[in-house]
Amino acid sequence: MSSPAPYRVLFVCLGNICRSPAAEIIFNAVAAEEGLTALVQADSCGTASYHTGSRPDRRMLSALERAGYSYGGHRARTFRRADFSEFDLIVPQDEYNEQDILSLSRNSADAARVRGMWQWFAENERERSVPDPYYGGAEGFDAVVALLTRSMRKLVAELKDKLIQA
Repeated sequence: MSSPAPYRVLFVCLGNICRSPAAEIIFNAVAAEEGLTALVQADSCGTASYHTGSRPDRRMLSALERAGYSYGGHRARTFRRADFSEFDLIVPQDEYNEQDILSLSRNSADAARVRGMWQWFAENERERSVPDPYYGGAEGFDAVVALLTRSMRKLVAELKDKLIQA
């Protein structure tokens, strides 16, 4: 008997070198902690092609390492319409990326796959998006990793409930 296809999650930011690869790495780590590795898969991309083929920003990799996460070899890529068909959930890191993705949606089914990362923020979080740390210092990258870690625990718990009941 074959296993069901994994539930696929795509994290999206602007250039795919800071927030979205961090979200992918953290999601995979939290999913593994919860024993969901065989049930979920994550990827990330950007809405702009500035960094296609690049590794994540070294400052983000350092922040992830400080938090105990490992880089898995991700290379930046650009969002494409086919992603609507290939992923069950598409998670933009901010409202601008959400608008860009929704503008590419072909129908209501595509649009229904899109849910902003802030939907898994703690109730007391002030942010409405994952802040872009690119033009700041190390503390901004650390703050993004911390925010994504808190949020991924909620997202993975939601998916675990959904997938285990399925």
